[in-house]
Amino acid sequence: HVVVFIGLITNLILQFRTRSIQLKDRYASLFLIWDLIQLTLLLYLTGGISNPFSILMIVPTIVSSTFLSMGTTIILGFLTIAFLFLLTVFHHPLPGIHDGVVSFPKLYLIGYFLAIIVGLIFLSYFGIRFAGESKRRTDAVNKLQQVIAKEYELESLGGQAAAAAHSLGTPLATISVTASELKKEIGNDKEYSKDIDLLISQTKRCSEILKKISKKQIEEDNFLSSI
Repeated sequence: HVVVFIGLITNLILQFRTRSIQLKDRYASLFLIWDLIQLTLLLYLTGGISNPFSILMIVPTIVSSTFLSMGTTIILGFLTIAFLFLLTVFHHPLPGIHDGVVSFPKLYLIGYFLAIIVGLIFLSYFGIRFAGESKRRTDAVNKLQQVIAKEYELESLGGQAAAAAHSLGTPLATISVTASELKKEIGNDKEYSKDIDLLISQTKRCSEILKKISKKQIEEDNFLSSI
């Protein structure tokens, strides 16, 4: 009862006092180790490894292999194996029906101990593999989304540049016509003629730049479009 009560208090503290959305690796590993110790104590009082619920001993390590670091998973794995060994050797008898006591041969207990360890290693290995592949897929999707977002951004900038080029075309044409008329009126006045020629040439240059901007510079990418 004491062990169950302490476990209840721990869960209530985690539920109402912990405000973090995601626990750090260190804190999560401490909570998993505590769960492992608590389950070990309960199994010690109720038959040890012969208790059918002893299979739950592998749960903290499996959870760690999926969500936490490999170092934490290895530590939890060794602790689980050590606790299972202790439960195989030291435990109170499993209560039977009508106050009797059920006893199991040592060979059975050793076999059950080895079977749980095999399951622990097997599931932890695939948990680590699946977690790594899931992380790589997530990273790939995030990078692809960044590329697509950049393509959309460039496409949007191209459209804005084309609109700006179209809007600036009329003022530049007006400046060019006005400069040409001024050049005709001034005639051979060298003092102002060079400035007007420079103004006309720069206006033409601006027009050419705007024409290049107004053209669609981004080539269509069928792969990115389909994605």
